[in-house]
Amino acid sequence: RGGSLSFAGLLEKVAGAVDPEVRIRFTSPHPKDFNDDVLRVIQKFPNVCNNLHMPAQSGSSSNLQRMRRGYTREAYLDLIHRAREIIPNLTLSTDLISGFCGETEEEHQDTLSLMDEAKYESAFCFAYSRRDKTYAARHLEDDVDQATKNRRLNE
Repeated sequence: RGGSLSFAGLLEKVAGAVDPEVRIRFTSPHPKDFNDDVLRVIQKFPNVCNNLHMPAQSGSSSNLQRMRRGYTREAYLDLIHRAREIIPNLTLSTDLISGFCGETEEEHQDTLSLMDEAKYESAFCFAYSRRDKTYAARHLEDDVDQATKNRRLNE
């Protein structure tokens, strides 16, 4: 569209326009919408913080599909690997949900292995709880018992 600007373009304009001592930070880009142009802007401008909060939610593609996240484990890990390649001193944080509707032990193990591979500096982890007006609340059964959610959260 005429006159539109990508997020990478906006970030580059802001980074170049402000005092270089002013740190620029943004949070929670959705992995399915994140592209290499943004990574290159972060790498190019020292005043853009080199920390990305990339909410994974789960390390299981089947769980991500039930969550309607719009990406797979493989696509998420590919993004993480590209980000670390483009920004060598990158730090990562994430959000993870334990015990989402229908989550199996294998899917939980996929999340644990994602954590090992991604090497996050920090993670905000929560046991799943029903939220009104969400797809899951309307269409999925909250069938993982609280004790299992808590055990998985602790792991």
